[in-house]
Amino acid sequence: MNIHLMTPLGFTGYGYVGLNILDTLSDSHNVALSPIGPAQPESAQQVEKINKAIESVHLIPTDSPALKIWHQFDLLTRPGNGKYFTLPFFEVDTFNDKEKFHLNFVDEIIVTCSWAKKVIQNAGIDKPIHIVPMGVDTQIFAPTAVQPPDQKYVFLNIGKWEKRKAHDTIIHCFNKAFNESDNVELWMATSNPFLTPEEEKTWLDLVDQSKLRDKIKVFPRLPNHEAVAELMSYSHCGIYISRGEGWNMELLETMSMGKPVIASNYSAHTQYCTEDNSFLVDMPDTEPAVDNKFFFGQSNWGKIGKDQIDQTINHMRYCFDNKIVSNPSGIETAKNLSWKNCCHQLIGCIS
Repeated sequence: MNIHLMTPLGFTGYGYVGLNILDTLSDSHNVALSPIGPAQPESAQQVEKINKAIESVHLIPTDSPALKIWHQFDLLTRPGNGKYFTLPFFEVDTFNDKEKFHLNFVDEIIVTCSWAKKVIQNAGIDKPIHIVPMGVDTQIFAPTAVQPPDQKYVFLNIGKWEKRKAHDTIIHCFNKAFNESDNVELWMATSNPFLTPEEEKTWLDLVDQSKLRDKIKVFPRLPNHEAVAELMSYSHCGIYISRGEGWNMELLETMSMGKPVIASNYSAHTQYCTEDNSFLVDMPDTEPAVDNKFFFGQSNWGKIGKDQIDQTINHMRYCFDNKIVSNPSGIETAKNLSWKNCCHQLIGCIS
């Protein structure tokens, strides 16, 4: 099959999805690639596939189907003139008029979960909508025994500093769940390249002001997937109580490595997080999404109140007290969410 693909390739969430979809699709289909921004491959094999797909642009018929993996507010530029599909990621429940216009410009829409499909339908966008869950590289994120440098129980969160990602709540819950005598740590790989130095300092100050400051480690930006997997291998439990997600690759990657996870039961998490593979934090209500950086109250995300804080504290304490270090159901979930399965479903929609 011939496909026009337009996507970022690299270190953002969109870029990682683009790399994995290109890598998988190009094994069995003719892909013409139009990168969004500079390509940032992680391996020589990816470089070869990227170059081949870019060089194939003039060889693929212009009326072949096109897939653009990009934001819902920037869909007017597209490759080729065949049927036009888009795969956007969004974390809130309402679109503005510009976003609606761009989504209505495409022929068909692909989303990652039932929650996202409902958001688009509620916006009155009358386009065919397909649900295609994203994937995980189970070779890189393979089950592994915990390799801690000492006997501390380690909670790990990976995801750029954002109020949406609830890092403020995670730090607060860690302080409430434990005390100085508990042999526990919280690791945060939370670098956000979109923040100013002053904005990043605000987050780091939150860590420095913590009563358990000596038990919290903040890591710099990790260079590739292998480094992410290595860091995960030293942890015991992932914690991802986000106010809203378009997918959350790190959560599924943590499951794939056989780690227990504490996860908010809201937005895209609901597509693959269950009571069998996650310690769920129920989040039935929403509130205006405001962080005065990326979100300004025109839409809503999951509400974190006292009940969600109490649930999170209880889950953290339970995992620590009972030394929960494995997640066989999470491993099985990840096996069913490979990039191969993702691309198989994509082709089913596009063809």
